[in-house]
Amino acid sequence: MHVKKLLVPACAALAALAVSGPAGSTTNAPAIFTVKVTITDHGIAMTPSHAVRGSTCTFILTNRGRKTHTFVIGDVARGTGKGQGFQQVLRPNGQYTKVMFLDYRGTMKFSLRSGKIVTARGAFKIN
Repeated sequence: MHVKKLLVPACAALAALAVSGPAGSTTNAPAIFTVKVTITDHGIAMTPSHAVRGSTCTFILTNRGRKTHTFVIGDVARGTGKGQGFQQVLRPNGQYTKVMFLDYRGTMKFSLRSGKIVTARGAFKIN
């Protein structure tokens, strides 16, 4: 009888250690942001317009307009000394998803074109 009373607290202590994980694990998972970009024939709306450096950002691009638009954010060119960014052509009622890892701090400028005419501009801030 006396052995059973001691065994229950010992098992509970071992279970608590197993659940808590190894001591000293301090690595946090990176943040994941979703940025909704809504495009119309008259402009663009981006919410939120900022994210944290080191996070993964999913851009959901939606064209609610009747025209085909081209959305450009950041530096589309690749190579040494170039930043990050992308360009996406959006057909009417089209929706596209782009995922980007934000590995620097600063401002990424974006623009919206309809043909060769720039119809909107803005900035996405990375803190």
